[in-house]
Amino acid sequence: MSKEADELGLAVATEKIEQEHGVEPLTEKDLQLLKLEQELNQKLDSELEKGGENLLWPKALYFIIPNEFGERFNYYGVRPLFAKYLTRMVGVTSAQGAIYVSYFNAMAYVFPLGGAALSDSFLGKYWTIVSLSVVYALGVILLAIFAIPGLLGYTGVDDKGVQLLPLISWFVPVVMIAIGTGGIKPCVSSHGGDQFLSHQRKGMDFFFSIFYISINIGALISGSITPIWVQNTECFGRTCYFYPYIMCASVFTVAALVFALGKPFYRIVPPRGQFLPWLALKTALIGGYKYINAPPAERKSKKHYLEFATEDMGADLVEETKLLGNVLFAILPTMFYWMVYDQGSDEWYYQYDLMTPASGLPAETFSNINSLLIIIMVPALVPLYRWLEAKNIRLSILGRMTIGFGLMCVAFLISGILQIYVIDAFDPTDLDDKGYCKSKCLSGWWQIPQWFILSLGEAMLSPEGLKFTYMNVGKQMRAQSLSFWSLMISLGNIITAQVGVGIEKNSMFNDYDSVKAKSSPDNGISLPAKYFLFTGLAIIANIWFWAWGLFVFEFKDQNSTMTGLEGWRDRHRRAKHPEIEATVEVTGIVDDGKKVEATA
Repeated sequence: MSKEADELGLAVATEKIEQEHGVEPLTEKDLQLLKLEQELNQKLDSELEKGGENLLWPKALYFIIPNEFGERFNYYGVRPLFAKYLTRMVGVTSAQGAIYVSYFNAMAYVFPLGGAALSDSFLGKYWTIVSLSVVYALGVILLAIFAIPGLLGYTGVDDKGVQLLPLISWFVPVVMIAIGTGGIKPCVSSHGGDQFLSHQRKGMDFFFSIFYISINIGALISGSITPIWVQNTECFGRTCYFYPYIMCASVFTVAALVFALGKPFYRIVPPRGQFLPWLALKTALIGGYKYINAPPAERKSKKHYLEFATEDMGADLVEETKLLGNVLFAILPTMFYWMVYDQGSDEWYYQYDLMTPASGLPAETFSNINSLLIIIMVPALVPLYRWLEAKNIRLSILGRMTIGFGLMCVAFLISGILQIYVIDAFDPTDLDDKGYCKSKCLSGWWQIPQWFILSLGEAMLSPEGLKFTYMNVGKQMRAQSLSFWSLMISLGNIITAQVGVGIEKNSMFNDYDSVKAKSSPDNGISLPAKYFLFTGLAIIANIWFWAWGLFVFEFKDQNSTMTGLEGWRDRHRRAKHPEIEATVEVTGIVDDGKKVEATA
């Protein structure tokens, strides 16, 4: 391609961006980034363009999806073991174990802020993922090594005469794991979205669905293997954690190598070369300062207070900052969704331990019903959404997320009611040599309803949240936006931990002194009031989320709120009659409130 053609393409792309966003002419820095992106991706973009609007699977996804599968195989292979590892190998109480696991979850989902900042500002997504994957793999290897009894000494014995491992044997490796998994989290999903051109919305939708399914396939397989391995295997004279941990580390290492080998096939969005979080904050501060000091007439002339920073920071950065803030305030209430959701990996495990195991399965393995249901529900919901859209029932992405949030509240409420009956039926005289109920306790199968409702809520909120945070910001802030989504998970776990610390010694919420509590496998029992407390907080947040989405939030692109995916009938018709264009009708609402029909 000639230099003149390059310059023409850049000019057309620049004009298109300015028209789409309604912003002032781009700054010199923005033009440089746009030109660099065009140069880096010239060959790949021409190949992608040949796939047209219906492209669903660029070559890059052959490396990105397996990487996500391997990373989640690793993560969900080791994380479900933490609660029991802490209570039975380190010797903490069930309440303390839940708090420690919540702090780990918080770390794992706060470090995405750092990973996104590195990615969007300096290293780019590829090198951020590769470098932090090394830290991640080393953390899991150390977790396996430190799980060898006696390697770091012992801190004492429990009341059953079992020698206890030091807490540091768990804490140091999981900090490294949190840095690694958290740092790459916003980069992998946004990197996958970057492999499509802006008009290939169907492919983006398809990618985020497949991406979320790959997460749950990885979780299902490893979560089915490692708990049973731990339960039925001994090594070094104790319950064996070394082999499951090292197996997970091996799978992740292979997956990371596969990702690294895909570099020639990746579209690259170049980093800005400036620290984006500071630039966004600076834009907000300048805009706010000038807004406060501006006369009323000038304030009314601006659509948003950030526009006062246009002269200092450039129109493109102002627009990107505005969109990022818009998304951040919309997803704030979801921290309370994650506050409840992540207790499925500790509180519901402890509840299950007071029940007769379903078909002899340990809690960690039984909970894989969640991953299995997600694998079924995520693709099954797409035709449902399309059917509703065909009936002109506009269930927007925020509408789907609100329903998912509500279902989570229902699931945790049901688990609290179940806990009443679980405690009543728990018989300390009916325990085997490992502390599990034999036959007189309530069956573990009674957890199925809460897991089903939780899974349906997750299928409606979590993959939609990934799409929502990616599609409603500018390209420079995509990893930052996805890191905010992860930040909500972190804040939710911090809330869980802090509330847990506050009520740990309160006999209304936790029982340590009764005969049943002292005989329980996890050194204590959470009372139903604890479940109801968290459910109440989540319900209030769900109302907040619904109201903000309905009355405040403005979508970057209204039509992106729908599925935009062809059904099998559409694909069959195009294959039979190629002269007919795809006509996926998507109902949207434009700013003036009138319905429009958008043809994808």
